[in-house]
Amino acid sequence: MKKNLTLLFILFILTICSCQPRNSSAPSGSGKEDSLLNDTLKNIFMKIENKKAVLEVNFNGGSYPDFHLKELPLNPLNWRIKDSTMPDFMGHFLCFDRWGPPSASEKANGFVHHGEASTVIWKSLAEPQNINGLITASMECTLPMGGLQLTRKIEMPEDEPIFFVTEEIKNLNKYGRMFNIVQHVTIGSPFLDKSTLFDNNTEKGFEDREDGSLDQENLVIKWPEATHDGEIVSLRQFETDWPRVSSFTFSKNDKYGWVTACNPKKSLMLGYVWETADYPWINFWRSMVNGIPAAFGMEFGTTGLHEPFPVVAQKGKIFDRNIYAFIDANEVISKSFTAFLAEIPLDYKGVKEIVVSDSLLSIKERNKVSRDITFHIK
Repeated sequence: MKKNLTLLFILFILTICSCQPRNSSAPSGSGKEDSLLNDTLKNIFMKIENKKAVLEVNFNGGSYPDFHLKELPLNPLNWRIKDSTMPDFMGHFLCFDRWGPPSASEKANGFVHHGEASTVIWKSLAEPQNINGLITASMECTLPMGGLQLTRKIEMPEDEPIFFVTEEIKNLNKYGRMFNIVQHVTIGSPFLDKSTLFDNNTEKGFEDREDGSLDQENLVIKWPEATHDGEIVSLRQFETDWPRVSSFTFSKNDKYGWVTACNPKKSLMLGYVWETADYPWINFWRSMVNGIPAAFGMEFGTTGLHEPFPVVAQKGKIFDRNIYAFIDANEVISKSFTAFLAEIPLDYKGVKEIVVSDSLLSIKERNKVSRDITFHIK
């Protein structure tokens, strides 16, 4: 009888244990809940949509992993990192409070590549709702080690494949500090292939060697062509893996910076526009596997040097542009951008110019007779 009671007790304990969730969240404040590395089980998405397009935002890291037209359901932002030791980078993600690697000392203290924003769970502040003709949602994240808070508002008009983002950065520290923020827009296959056309309005740039040196900009390159190993390389197409990382800035006369990726064979264009006062740099990252384009990053932000903060601070400026931002104690800084999709004809030549005026965004084609594409903007 005693053995039977013992056996029943053991079975009872095992039954209770087996009913516990295997991937339950750790208690708040333990670090596990707020610092997740590539934990796909934690992905929770917010969908924002209108008559023309669908946008998804992932609360695990705050990325935009999907932006597609309803009548052409091809998602150019479908790239995702496959390295389980890295944060769960996907599509258009945010590099914040830095772009690039931590220093050795910072890494020992738990800082990761591209900062904490992609490793924390974001909080929803307002679910999508129609406010004066704009479908509006908001969310925020807090960087526990960096002491910065970012509040994001997303607005999408009812009938155009475009969305507007305003992000407010607040310093929670009792001291001022340097930081960087980069919008890491990353496209992948099948939208990305060797025929995809990339255009922008940059003035000049350099190959970012990522070797810690302070003279990386000595060899100036200009879009759309550069010379490498005696050969001319078209930067408009991804046919070679050089340069792995390159960084460009804009003319001081340009109020707006812009970048587009067009795949005429897929009839689709993805583009972004922002004020150069907010984001004076754009960086391009190429990832090729066995001669096939795997990922292409169009990364506009506050820096053009892919190095730890000690190197960035020592360098200070490149092309007379700052390569880091500074935020004082309790200060709030606001930055914005606009993203859009457009259907294009099979013989589309790419983008020559984007003009912003009178609440209109006009996209001019690289053609004798431009087939203009126009959107209404805020």
